Amino acid sequence: MSTLRINSERLHNRMEMLAKIGARPDGGVCRLAFSQLDLDGRTYVRDLMEEAGLEVRIDAVGNLFGIWHSTNSKPALMVGSHTDTVATGGQYDGALGVLAALEAVETILEEESGSQQTLIVASFVNEEGVRFMPDMMGSLYFTGELSLAQVRSSEDSQGISIGQELDRLSYGGTDSLDDIPVGAFLELHIEQGPVLEEENLEIGVVTGVQGLSWTEVTVRGASNHAGTTPMRLRKDAGRVSNTLMYDLQDLTSQIENLRLTIGSVHYHPNLVNVIANEVRFTIDARHPDLSMLQETERRIAQILDSQTDCFIDYHSIAKVNPLKFSHQIVSAVQEAADHLALPAKQMISGAGHDAQILGAQLPAGMIFIPSRNGISHSIEEYSTPSQVENGANVLLHAIQTMANQ
Repeated sequence: MSTLRINSERLHNRMEMLAKIGARPDGGVCRLAFSQLDLDGRTYVRDLMEEAGLEVRIDAVGNLFGIWHSTNSKPALMVGSHTDTVATGGQYDGALGVLAALEAVETILEEESGSQQTLIVASFVNEEGVRFMPDMMGSLYFTGELSLAQVRSSEDSQGISIGQELDRLSYGGTDSLDDIPVGAFLELHIEQGPVLEEENLEIGVVTGVQGLSWTEVTVRGASNHAGTTPMRLRKDAGRVSNTLMYDLQDLTSQIENLRLTIGSVHYHPNLVNVIANEVRFTIDARHPDLSMLQETERRIAQILDSQTDCFIDYHSIAKVNPLKFSHQIVSAVQEAADHLALPAKQMISGAGHDAQILGAQLPAGMIFIPSRNGISHSIEEYSTPSQVENGANVLLHAIQTMANQ
């Protein structure tokens, strides 16, 4: 195999420069999707793509593509991730995958004067889904799962729509990739979990992604005085919600490999001496097997429907099926890790990613590097320079392997 290596100093400098865009005083990064800082970060990446000699295209929702055209008629290989962050994010989640993809492609162009396959560096919009739902919006639009009208109509908590922000910031473009068939997608990302670090491994060869099902639940009762209303006469949305949440979380002891989280809870009127008349909470359920995820959804509905003390309303707010990645791409990543003598293991991703969306329509795969203490979506998110370099080199060699097949 090739002895080619990425320019680690260049990659690290670019990671630091991008992290300065949206830098927080506490050391974190905030580039919420469809904000000025998000656009500034994407503009920085666009300029790097142009400097590398790539053709830059921006579609109607702002997805950014840097293209090196091969004379080979094979469908293109797309590599990349996203550069938007959560409100208290770090500099690695998403950004690593975009800048490492650019670095790998740039290295191939500099050292080998090209590739046997058209290469596309992609930076998808709104992967995080913090300000605007759903998450992974850019890849959903790219694959046709969301229309432009659906994207533009999505509103944040202040009633501001994506369409308004796209127009205000001149964020979107007029390009597409309709003339370039895409044959595969590969994404480098931090693990966002503790497994690689715990097992002293350098590379995660990702074989697939868990499915997820998000549900929003509203429990409606009746407010009254906390001191004067007998317990037997109460319609206490808080008490009912607590019972439901306990029963829901107990599903993890009944369904193997299920991960279930009550992540957001809002009481109303949220006063110390008033019985709550409404509680809204969310359920995040994840499982690597579709049939078991569906069984979980059935059991969730059964628990919610069984409660009669208060009115219960619930609806799905997101659903992504589990996905197995391409065996060919998994093999290419494993081969690259072995060639570089980097300790690796094959593993399932616990978090959703753009690769999961694209993988529903074309061969896809992922590479993980360790994240310190398994932390992500946090100002404490960190991967060492050597871990970043290792991941980028595995990405580079996997690209070469796939392009030469």
